[in-house]
Amino acid sequence: MKNTIQDLFSTLRAYIDAHHKTKSNMMTVYANLDPSDRNNQRQRPAWMIELKNQFDNLTDEQKREAEEMVGTSLTWEYIEEHTLKTLEQHEPKGRAAMIVTDFVDGMIVDLPLPVENKVYYGLPQVCHLMSQLHRYGKYLVVLFSEKEHRVISINLNSQEAEAFIDSGVESGVFLRPGGKKSRTQASDRRDLDTEQRIYRTAAEEINSYFMDDNEFDRVILGGNMKIANQVASELHHSVAELLVSIEPIPFKVAEKELRDVVRNIADEYEQVQDYSMVQELITRQNVFDRSVFGEQEVLTALENAQVRRIYISHPVDAVKFNAILVEALAKNVDVEIIHGEAATRLESLGSVAATLYYAI
Repeated sequence: MKNTIQDLFSTLRAYIDAHHKTKSNMMTVYANLDPSDRNNQRQRPAWMIELKNQFDNLTDEQKREAEEMVGTSLTWEYIEEHTLKTLEQHEPKGRAAMIVTDFVDGMIVDLPLPVENKVYYGLPQVCHLMSQLHRYGKYLVVLFSEKEHRVISINLNSQEAEAFIDSGVESGVFLRPGGKKSRTQASDRRDLDTEQRIYRTAAEEINSYFMDDNEFDRVILGGNMKIANQVASELHHSVAELLVSIEPIPFKVAEKELRDVVRNIADEYEQVQDYSMVQELITRQNVFDRSVFGEQEVLTALENAQVRRIYISHPVDAVKFNAILVEALAKNVDVEIIHGEAATRLESLGSVAATLYYAI
């Protein structure tokens, strides 16, 4: 999903690769910058006060190590104030932010939901980040009528109304020759070739949202079901794989109602996907011996460069699995977070699993 687990892992991986010598001596800061929180609207916001207390909880030894990492005359007091200043000046795109730094340079990541204000020293603390990231991603919804279509972008990861990035009637491609003009006898008699050309044109426009910009994760088609199904059959195969559903959604549906419909469709789709992944893990182990379950088993497989992908149940246990996630970053291994009933089943098998490139 764009700007979710794999995208952020790529960003973190690049940072840790560039700072691999210092990855065991990094500071991770989670800040609840949520501007809707009244406590953050004071002259000295609550997140700043709480982080100051968190900094005070670090040991003197950790602070000395941080000063040595900088390698200059800069003091811990400067490091602390510089971190707080960075967060204060940051314009968050979500309701929270995370900083990872080796005290020489760092990176900041926006998070969609509020977090507990925390400071960690040592390996980058990414478990809380994983629990923050939901599974949905950004949906492109296209609704058809006989004369026009609506293209609406919905980001289900956001809790805010601005998740509707674009909404309205698109011009340029109409599913009746002549656009919005009155229907004519000629338009009623158009042949199959003309009709197929119109469907292909609409499909090409949908393809372009994924080929050119690549900001969407899934697509849903709705409105006129006959048209939606015909357009679906003309989609590029790589876009067709992202088609979650074709639904009888009214063309003039209100945005709030559409958001609820899309969330329900996404919930069902992701639950099925998650359950299928857990079932595949079990099958791979029983039949091919190419998956493992449990913390130690997964860590061993990571150390032996056997792991293709890791699966962890949501919510992510920060105490148990942070080392696994950091090692996955270092080894360029993808991670899937499993939710709902599938997560409960994975928990019964050890809460973490991995598919392998080759049998044990």
